[in-house]
Amino acid sequence: MFEIPKKYITENVIEPKTFVTKDMKKAVKDRVLQNLLSARLIWQIVGEEIPSLINEEYNCSVIMGLEIKLKDVKDSAFFAELVQHMVKSPCVIRVYDDNEELYSFSHKRLNHTDATQIVIVDRLETPPLSLAFPDKTAEKLKRYLAFNALLNKNDKLSLYLEATVKAFIISNQYLYSGMDSLLDSKIWYNRDEILALFGQLKELERLNMELKTEKLPGNRAKISGGIKKIMEGLK
Repeated sequence: MFEIPKKYITENVIEPKTFVTKDMKKAVKDRVLQNLLSARLIWQIVGEEIPSLINEEYNCSVIMGLEIKLKDVKDSAFFAELVQHMVKSPCVIRVYDDNEELYSFSHKRLNHTDATQIVIVDRLETPPLSLAFPDKTAEKLKRYLAFNALLNKNDKLSLYLEATVKAFIISNQYLYSGMDSLLDSKIWYNRDEILALFGQLKELERLNMELKTEKLPGNRAKISGGIKKIMEGLK
């Protein structure tokens, strides 16, 4: 999320050792301390101007924006997973090094057996984006994920999920020829429709990956049929 209103901006340094827990194995602790150079909380959307959503499934009273600098952004998947699990609130994590950046999003819900814990339903990272050269993906992310460009402010979860799914669409343009048209559709006003779309797109991604590795003609035809059915449903 970009162009966050000034009232939500904060500049809180987070010590790297914050991300080290007692139950971590030594190799994991070393990996965190050796590769994590700095961390900051740069914004947080709080208050009830955008309503919180608190029920049996979610406890969403804040959306957080974090920045994490690594020695090498190639280690981003490890750190994105680590931090997304540690931060129970919905958060956007900018992971970067001296050359590239990427953004991490995660759809989280409460654990049904322990409401103090969260379950990650889906997590995604954008592709690495150059800091030195213009990047079309970065430009599109900044356009569609700007705070004022996001449409669903019915509650904080809906706002976050809209940003998450739009980030997925922009990061996976190859999946479907009509991906760009989805960005300007009317589904963004309805959280259930946003989640349904996300499910379709994730399934389309899975089937495309499966098709690349499948050798048997009969199975390939079946997978292709599934892909065609999803794409027809997206029109």
